[in-house]
Amino acid sequence: MSVTLEVDARGVAHLTLDRAAKRNALDMAMVDALAEHVATVAADPSVRLVVVRGAGGTFCAGADIADWAAPSNAVAADQSRRGADAFGALAALGVPSVAVVEGVCVGGGLELAMACDLRVATDGALLGLPELGLGNLPSWGGTARIVDVAGLGVARHLLLSGELVSGARAAELLLVTEAVPATGLDAAVEAVVDRLLAAEPLAVSLAKTALAGFAGHLPHEDALAAYTAGLDSSRDRKQDFLDRKAAARAAKAAAAATAVTDHPTVVTEGHR
Repeated sequence: MSVTLEVDARGVAHLTLDRAAKRNALDMAMVDALAEHVATVAADPSVRLVVVRGAGGTFCAGADIADWAAPSNAVAADQSRRGADAFGALAALGVPSVAVVEGVCVGGGLELAMACDLRVATDGALLGLPELGLGNLPSWGGTARIVDVAGLGVARHLLLSGELVSGARAAELLLVTEAVPATGLDAAVEAVVDRLLAAEPLAVSLAKTALAGFAGHLPHEDALAAYTAGLDSSRDRKQDFLDRKAAARAAKAAAAATAVTDHPTVVTEGHR
């Protein structure tokens, strides 16, 4: 499974996106698996905290473009709703959640990080909303959460410009709680976990309930996303993206094959 769940002896639930070969891009099977794991966490009274991270040194490269290349309006609306529901359930948990942001955290990946209560990032992580460049709108609740956390000006800049900002800059913009050098990421996350576990669980749950009353949302987000996903211009942009990725992979494979041909490996007995 491309999303795993492990609960340690302290009651910390570790949700890991485990699709490193695709930079943990979220296909709909992963979105559904995430929703199932969040439901499991919600039903487990032993869980006191959730840590969300990506495998392979990357948080999440966003939604898998293959799922959004040419969906019908109905399919796009369904995919928008499923993602929004999964991320909404994560945000609504009665225990706090922490996103560990390293590598790329863009598009749906940033929306996932924003669904967590706190975000600890590396200085060199890259965060942003590049959807408009592909002819789409974010659809999993992240835009409203960015407004809640960092303000309308930051949300407007990220969405309209598509700029990717560093983890260090994201901390200045309040997108992330803290940004640290990559070598200090694990220690910083552990310090946050220790602080959160030191709090009284019932008080934490009540605090989250109280704060949820201030959370914003974007009306008709799924309908807007479905409409943009169905536009010919959007489909063309996403197909171009997929074609360029395929060409880059083919070029890389050809270069590797040439290198092997030019410098064949000599195998001798005892060194197999």
